Amino acid sequence: MIWLLKIGIYLEFGIWILEFDLMAQIIYGIHPVEEALKSSHLQIQKILISTQTPPPPLQRILDLANQRKIPVTLTTKEFLERMTKGGVHQNIVGLLKETSYADVGGILSHWKKEGSKALFLILDGIQDPQNFGSLIRTALGCGAHGILIPKDRAVGITPVVIKASAGAVAHLPIARVVNIATTIDALKREGVWVYGASGEAGDLIYQLDLDVDVAIVIGAEGKGMRPLVKKKCDKLFSIPMKGPLSSFNASVSGGMILYEVMRQRSLHHNPPSPPFIKGGILPPPFGLLNLPEAGKGR
Repeated sequence: MIWLLKIGIYLEFGIWILEFDLMAQIIYGIHPVEEALKSSHLQIQKILISTQTPPPPLQRILDLANQRKIPVTLTTKEFLERMTKGGVHQNIVGLLKETSYADVGGILSHWKKEGSKALFLILDGIQDPQNFGSLIRTALGCGAHGILIPKDRAVGITPVVIKASAGAVAHLPIARVVNIATTIDALKREGVWVYGASGEAGDLIYQLDLDVDVAIVIGAEGKGMRPLVKKKCDKLFSIPMKGPLSSFNASVSGGMILYEVMRQRSLHHNPPSPPFIKGGILPPPFGLLNLPEAGKGR
């Protein structure tokens, strides 16, 4: 999202306030700005604050900005409210250089160098910035290597998305591609399985082996995946649910799916302990079975 800032220098409460003319993308809120300062994906060129007595979290950001030699300008709360259109700015706004999206090749290269099982999230037409931001935050927390989104008819990285992600955008590569179906073919050539979430699918997510190199596809709110994208998936799955509603919110679905991937991978490396009750282990079939000692046969 691009904002046009106007030129103006005026005196308010004994403080000279600077407003300047610049075309820039903004990021606001303490956590998003702090994470952007630490990021290699986002670059802040200037910071605006609206308080002369910054609390410790804000002062920490100003100290970091000083270390990075990023200029800080004092303005008014009213000006920040106009910039953020009433968003919760917490007295700080960062002006970003043009957002640079990652490229698919770079994301794949990073995954291969890391040597872990792949986890990619493909969003086929998500348009709500809150959903997108929440999915970015969850994907980062679940160890995803990157997110792939279409260039058209989908929300990109905006101030609202960055705020909703709590700054996770700063740490997770996001690629915009012209054709999702072609990108799926490219992932398959790299040995990645592509599983798509679909409410009509007969297989449940719990029936899938997700301890493999995998890309998860989530479709647009209300519409789901486009037909060609759905056809390109190796397998479709659904999430079981009760009640009169037919589907979960996109970000909620994504959270459940990504955590199921993480759960399966965690169990593979850390098998669960046998259940216990007060006073000892539960008897079979819930507890340990009395298996013969090794070498003694049946």
